[in-house]
Amino acid sequence: MIIFDTNAVNLLPPEGPRADIIRKLRQSRHHRVAVPWMVLEEMAAHQAHLYPVKHQAVLNTLAKLRDILPWEPENSLEPLDLERFLDHWREVYGEIFEVIETSDGVIRRAFQREAMALPPTKRGKAHSEGGRDAAIWFSVLEFLEQNPDQHVHLVTNNSTDFTDGTGYPYPMNEDIRGMEHRLTFLQDFDQVVSQFTKEVSGTDAEAAAGELLRSLPVRERVSQTAVEVLISPTGFAGLGTAGVGVEWHEWLASPEVDLLSVTDVTGHEIEGEVWYTAKAGWLLYGLALNGEEASARYIACVWHMKVLFSTTEGDETPTLLATEEPSPPDTDDEPCMRILQGLKKRVTGVAADMKQNLLAMQSPVERLVTEQLPPSMRELNLATNQLARKLAADRAALQALIDTPATRFAQKLASDRAALQALFDTPAHKLARQLAENQAALQALFAPPARFARQLAENPAALQALMDTPMTQFAQRLAELAESMPKLDNATTAPQPTAGHDAPDADAEQMASSGDVEDVPKG
Repeated sequence: MIIFDTNAVNLLPPEGPRADIIRKLRQSRHHRVAVPWMVLEEMAAHQAHLYPVKHQAVLNTLAKLRDILPWEPENSLEPLDLERFLDHWREVYGEIFEVIETSDGVIRRAFQREAMALPPTKRGKAHSEGGRDAAIWFSVLEFLEQNPDQHVHLVTNNSTDFTDGTGYPYPMNEDIRGMEHRLTFLQDFDQVVSQFTKEVSGTDAEAAAGELLRSLPVRERVSQTAVEVLISPTGFAGLGTAGVGVEWHEWLASPEVDLLSVTDVTGHEIEGEVWYTAKAGWLLYGLALNGEEASARYIACVWHMKVLFSTTEGDETPTLLATEEPSPPDTDDEPCMRILQGLKKRVTGVAADMKQNLLAMQSPVERLVTEQLPPSMRELNLATNQLARKLAADRAALQALIDTPATRFAQKLASDRAALQALFDTPAHKLARQLAENQAALQALFAPPARFARQLAENPAALQALMDTPMTQFAQRLAELAESMPKLDNATTAPQPTAGHDAPDADAEQMASSGDVEDVPKG
């Protein structure tokens, strides 16, 4: 682990060579490079030191301008936002360094040490000072305690407070007891470079950089990054197909990319692996949107960036460190124009292949009415070209490529459901659509009797509706009346035979025996 004190990286330019070496060390994964949280805060504070002063100076200037203007100036200054400024630099330096968090216990110990003016703090003319130095010191010790397998190289030129590592004053000697052999002091950044890296010659570096940056994976990475980051409401300058300058705002599809130049290549060997930083110039060509009209046109531009990369097998993807705003290519640069012609041929070939595959996929009727044009196009085997994949998923790009009367009519129908409905709204279609919309009714209509009975049993409301007919209602009413009427006791209310009526009626017997009646009730 390499840990930097503030004085070794104060006001470190994020795009300078020292920051690049730190990135190489970290990217190699052979070394960890960090700053304590207190150092990160000091670095951000040093960058923000002049912000309030300059902000106030602008306010003062505006006030003087208002004093002499007979009108209120249209321009105004945004409010001072110091925390936003600090967050920016925390993020910038947090990308370069690993940050060792400073615990609450470390903070307490540091200011207790300052209150007593004991090393690494000291007594000033009127008060004690050095609480931040003590916080850095205790952060390093806490890391050593929590990582017993790590050796720390502390980079600092503050030997007055931290010593040079050959001896420690009280109570620092007590702080580090048992860990002295795991802490080494380096005085400056040059010692870091000489101890952990070996510079590689520029000729070898340029050859390796050119070969890697021209590879397909790297060009695809640059193309995708261009789509993600090159978006501007004010617009970029580019070169149109007619050879004149145009304004564009964002890529409509991933552009074709080729390497234009490689400069300022530096290489450092770290534990047997060589890591490079270089400035690369790329030529981009493809479909872009051109402002408020939001129409697509082909444009070309040059994009410069700084990259960090290694030629080690399996680690071919470069890290993009910084990018510049794209600019139009130089039409007087013959090598650039030859590369541009190659990119145009590549794009034209891709567009022609995509159009042919698209038209071969469907019948004329299907091409006319389908609404699934972009999804179906995405099923094409276009995995080898990002531009074709993007165009296949983008209606605006597709329109620019195959803008014919037939396709415009198909797109119109596809976007107008009412027109499609009128075209195919026949009685048969209506019936099919109604049945499809009411699957429950269709199920009940054609379900087997057993399933129908089970559904009725599971649904009392449906069963009630089924049985609720005039006949069943009449039967239910009779049953209710029968229940409400007083019941007759046949044993007590039936007529009893008298003395003169002990025998059956002779005439009735005669009628029954003669067959004139089927049944004659007795009694």
